[in-house]
Amino acid sequence: MKKVYWIVLGIAMAMLSIATFADLHFANTLLNRESAFGHFFAVVAMAPTWTLIPISAGLMFGALIAQFKDMGKIWRVICSCLLVFGVYMAIQRTTGFYGSRHLHGLPFPYLIYIVITAFLLATVLGAYASKKYPREVIIAALVGIIAVAGGRMLLDLFKDVWGRQRFWTMTDMATQFTAWYAPQFPNAARVKELGDTIKSFPSGHSFGSMSVLWLSMFPAFIEFCQEKRKAWSNGIAIFALCFWAPVMLSRMVLGEHFLSDVSMSAIIFLVAFIFANWIIDKIYPNTPARS
Repeated sequence: MKKVYWIVLGIAMAMLSIATFADLHFANTLLNRESAFGHFFAVVAMAPTWTLIPISAGLMFGALIAQFKDMGKIWRVICSCLLVFGVYMAIQRTTGFYGSRHLHGLPFPYLIYIVITAFLLATVLGAYASKKYPREVIIAALVGIIAVAGGRMLLDLFKDVWGRQRFWTMTDMATQFTAWYAPQFPNAARVKELGDTIKSFPSGHSFGSMSVLWLSMFPAFIEFCQEKRKAWSNGIAIFALCFWAPVMLSRMVLGEHFLSDVSMSAIIFLVAFIFANWIIDKIYPNTPARS
């Protein structure tokens, strides 16, 4: 297991600890609803949210196409169930944006094209790479569906249960602000009345940007990356962290999220990612590309 995952998890947990006492301070200091920086990353950060779940499902589909005959019956069932779950989450995340028919200015039909294209390209990649790197492809697909799709489902559950109001909508801090560790459940009536304005905790944008870290597993089965596989993997991991940092900051600048919101979303992904890798290491010990 890469030490960098644990280091980043430790940083995110330290941020959450700081946010316990300073959430409002950071929110008041950073708020700027007109920030071009904030609005730019609000759009850019949605790219992983749109694409990574269908990519994980497509990679699994491609691996199943190429490796189905060589799999045991139980393994076929497990992988097929995970594929169905990944496809469901991709559809659920996409159709969830249909209410306004656009998301940050992107018309809904274009979003459908992006998701389908991501799935098909990942399917081709998974099927092609499986010819030479079957184990590495199936490992990446499994981790992707567990961490990216599964983590997203967990994050959505947190949003529904916690019911935390977004900072920019608050008019009375004394009565409307709630600490990150205080869920406002049950929320059915409040969600019906206030909608997305009480889904501050955790941050979907921050989760999506952190989930780019999953792509650091791809060099294990991409041919031109083999000679410098570790360098490619580390480079993608560094890029993911550099991408997450401004996204995290932009969500606080716009008042959409508190420091604790963006910290917890990173923690959710990292815990799911580390857990998925731990499971895979038990199933596939001594895989050369993971050594």
